[in-house]
Amino acid sequence: MLVTIVMSSSVEINVLGPWQAFVGGRPVVVQAGHQRTLLSSLVLSAGQPVMADTLAGQVWGDQQPVNVRGALSTYATRLRAVFGKDAIVANPGGGYCLSVDQDNVDLHRFRRLLRQARGADSARTELGLLREALGLWRGRPFTGVESDWLDMDVVPSLTEEWFTATERRIDLDLAVGASSAAIAELSGLTTQFPLRESLWLRLIDAMWRTGRRADALSAYRRVRSVLRDELGVEPDVDLQRLHRELLRDIADERVTPLRASAAPGPHELPPDNVRFVGRRAELATLDDLVATITFATGAGEPPTIVVAIDGAPGTGKTALALHWAHRMAHRHPDTQLYLNLRGYSAEDPVRPAAAVETMLRSLGVPIERIPAELDERSALLRSTLAGRKPLMLLDNARDAAQVRALLPGAGGLVIVTSRNQLRSLSIRDGAQRLSLQRLSHDDAVELLGSTAGTARVAAEPQAAGQLAELCEGLPLALAIVAERAQRTDTLSHVVQALTDEMGEPAAFRSGMGSELYAALSWSYRALDPLAATMFRKLGLHPANDISTDAAAVIVDLPSTRARQVLDQLHDAHMVEQLRPKRYELHDLIRLYAAEEAHRTDSPDANTAAIRRVLDWYLHTAVSAESVLQPRRRFDFVAPLTPAVPPVVFADQAAATGWFEREFDCLRSVVRWAATHGWGGHAWRIVIAMTTFLDRRVAWQESVELLETALAAARAAEDRVGEGYAFNSLSCQQIDKNEFAGARRNLEQAIDCFVDTGHQAGETMALSNLGLVHGQAGEPERGLQVCASALALAETLGYQRGVANNHNNMATAHVALGDYDKAIDCFRRADRLFAEIGDIEPRSLNLQELGRAYATTGQHTKAIRALRRAAAGYGQLGNRRWQAIALYDLGNAIACTGHPGWARHCWHAALVVMRELADPRTAELEELLEAG
Repeated sequence: MLVTIVMSSSVEINVLGPWQAFVGGRPVVVQAGHQRTLLSSLVLSAGQPVMADTLAGQVWGDQQPVNVRGALSTYATRLRAVFGKDAIVANPGGGYCLSVDQDNVDLHRFRRLLRQARGADSARTELGLLREALGLWRGRPFTGVESDWLDMDVVPSLTEEWFTATERRIDLDLAVGASSAAIAELSGLTTQFPLRESLWLRLIDAMWRTGRRADALSAYRRVRSVLRDELGVEPDVDLQRLHRELLRDIADERVTPLRASAAPGPHELPPDNVRFVGRRAELATLDDLVATITFATGAGEPPTIVVAIDGAPGTGKTALALHWAHRMAHRHPDTQLYLNLRGYSAEDPVRPAAAVETMLRSLGVPIERIPAELDERSALLRSTLAGRKPLMLLDNARDAAQVRALLPGAGGLVIVTSRNQLRSLSIRDGAQRLSLQRLSHDDAVELLGSTAGTARVAAEPQAAGQLAELCEGLPLALAIVAERAQRTDTLSHVVQALTDEMGEPAAFRSGMGSELYAALSWSYRALDPLAATMFRKLGLHPANDISTDAAAVIVDLPSTRARQVLDQLHDAHMVEQLRPKRYELHDLIRLYAAEEAHRTDSPDANTAAIRRVLDWYLHTAVSAESVLQPRRRFDFVAPLTPAVPPVVFADQAAATGWFEREFDCLRSVVRWAATHGWGGHAWRIVIAMTTFLDRRVAWQESVELLETALAAARAAEDRVGEGYAFNSLSCQQIDKNEFAGARRNLEQAIDCFVDTGHQAGETMALSNLGLVHGQAGEPERGLQVCASALALAETLGYQRGVANNHNNMATAHVALGDYDKAIDCFRRADRLFAEIGDIEPRSLNLQELGRAYATTGQHTKAIRALRRAAAGYGQLGNRRWQAIALYDLGNAIACTGHPGWARHCWHAALVVMRELADPRTAELEELLEAG
């Protein structure tokens, strides 16, 4: 039967802002709730019938009443009572139609005017139509209607239409010269909608083109800060391109020297020695090397110049290299890098892969983006340095392999020091070599005078010459003797004291030259008792560098007093301070300090000092980990208790910062402890670092540390330690989808925990094993294992373990295709994670829940879950997983028919994925290009 719909001219409805309805010009009230949602659905299709199934889904979602048609009929009757019996027409096939002229609904008038604007024959006509359309907009659409359907499916697309129209109208205003008004409006809009990058783009461009360069730069800094704080992403490519153009324009016009302040590179060179003297011939040779290569290159791109300075221990290689590096720094203003390769220190040399990683971290490359293989890391370093003129000082290299991996592609200057002549670096890589000899007699005397005083040297020239001969021109020995001489009456007394020291039999046991041994011994004997104790204990420290806090612990002093003592040692040239609050010993001085510790202090006293500092590293790592993972259990720490209070961290940034500063030191401490009878500390320190390793350390580095922990636990015959190491190794393998290896390690972990009755560890390993079975194509077995782990967690009252196992069971149900059960398990896990306030696993669980909803077509619920997941990752500063959540969120939004909003999520995700070299990058780029 054909039904004729007669449009009512007396009904008017406005939804572009707070809800309004009129009949005959008089306002009428529509009851809030489902009745108003039903009318909203009919308004969107005014003049067109809407089927009953569609209305039911939009009004009730998945909580529909038993008698849908009866409920719709009741609401339609009530609406007729408000608008008239002819306003709501029943459709013969089911459903209803709002019989109102579309021009009586502001939404439809808005869209009609936008269509007319797009087809306008002149910019002036288009601008008038846009202004008329935008004049209908009174605020957020459908304000006063509570509906998930409207919030998720309708309001976002309407808002996007308004944004598009507003931005087009502003473009037209700017084109006719209305710059001041447009800038004022854009300033307000960017405040109201700070994440809308297209608004910022127009504001910055308008400011720039009207001569307000400083304001434009300030606006860019604001949007960059907002995006990084709120989404953890950088501005999009258009904003970054505009920023570069603005900077170029400023540089060309010489308005202000902004180039130097735009994303400056690291400047890591330690301070130059203001008392550096001599070496004039060597400095001239180095200058000539660079000048000759630069001249030969001509106008072409300059190659990387590599200069290797070799020489015996204590000849002043580092001092010369550092002094020359500062002389050359003006040629390399953007990037200056320093790295001690520890080629001849008591601890292991820095491996090439670790050296490249350290350089990349200094250059701001996120740890997640650093590949595992050495060749790939080296290629990334060269790419990162491309376009720069880096200066590198690589100190104390053991061999050419350590250096070769670090060389930049072009335009750089690399200065290397080594006891090795590094001939292969010269033959294969074109390094220019300078072999450093001991100081000449005159230079040695000049060095004495720079510290002991030129007047004293001039007053006793014979004694000064004898000191230079006794030290055999060795700068390290001369520096120590000269400093000590300042507190001696005459240089002749210094000569006699040094001659006596060189006659001691112990001078020939240490493996260093007698002249250096004598200088060290004489200077050491002059230290006050507390400084001497500090010096000896520093020789026992497992790593070459040490923080002020750790030094205080190893000597059992307050930090403020320890800092004063360290300053005394620094003044005496017994320690070096290359970075704030961190100290190092020259490897020969460290050897002497260790010998003095074993000669002077009892074995029990030395053991107590080592135990104190290892305890401090362990419990400070636990303190930092407890901030990164507040709900983690630390059963593994027992029975080791802190001998001194560990550092307490205010927030995650502080905890992560400590791990980053101490990481190289912790790695050395763990390796030393694992091979010197302190295996219990070694494995526990590594297990206390696992969250930091997951978030910040490259996969291969983490695996190597965990393998060291496993070896340490085995050496200590500690089955619990073996279990924790096996479990953590399996987690690394799960991340790489290496399920066979993960299963083997977890089975061994479970054996260890069962043998020792460690139920908390058994629960953890069982839970992970259930996850592995689920992801490796054995979901039924996974459910069985998770059920056992769940029962154990409930017995222990371990709520986090209970939640984790519900999540793992959900993963197994997904693998079985049983999404109803999977969603139920995900939701149970979410409630438990929410109760204990565990943000990270809750975010991961919400992301998996969102994917399950999306797979089953429940896109509104998927969007809600994925938004919460992305917010959780953002709160934690976990940019990689936030980007993945935004990617999933974009997919879910796209399924609802809103590609504009989906692209916004994808763009935000793409910026981070590109930066972190995420494997999904190419797929996302294709998706955006296709759209």
